[in-house]
Amino acid sequence: MKNAALFFLTASLLAACGHTERTTKNTSSPLVDSAVVTSPKPKNCLSLIEPEKLGKANDYQESAKSIKVALTLEKDTSTTETAGGCYFNNTVTVLATKKSGSQLFKRTLLKDDLLYFTKSDDVINRSVLQNTTYKPTFNGQKYITLTMSLRNPDSKKTANYIVFMNYFGEIVKVR
Repeated sequence: MKNAALFFLTASLLAACGHTERTTKNTSSPLVDSAVVTSPKPKNCLSLIEPEKLGKANDYQESAKSIKVALTLEKDTSTTETAGGCYFNNTVTVLATKKSGSQLFKRTLLKDDLLYFTKSDDVINRSVLQNTTYKPTFNGQKYITLTMSLRNPDSKKTANYIVFMNYFGEIVKVR
């Protein structure tokens, strides 16, 4: 009895699935416009960082840790709109390598990465990433500590955030 019920159930499922596939087939496909719409590029946006500082790696190495950290500041394609105009956002690429030369991780940090760890989004949304520096810890912790400086172009105020990253490139906490 079980075998007959199981056979009947399997046959019913196969018949039902095959029937829906035949009914959903459509020989005529609607025409789709394949033109890609791009957003307009911002005009006359300013940068808070001199072009000479962009793209150059700043290398840091502690004697207590067996890693070397390279921070490279780059100009992002996104912009921040302010009352005084628009400003290009910046990104920082963190490249951590062992003393042997093998790569631990490579990660690009944005100012938006801080939004997950802070209570107030207003300061971060109105600011532009100005600088990132390595902060030595002088102990055996398995963390990389960075200071991200965000500057509000209108008020010229700077907000500093300390970012703790593990050796996998994940942000652990932000102060």
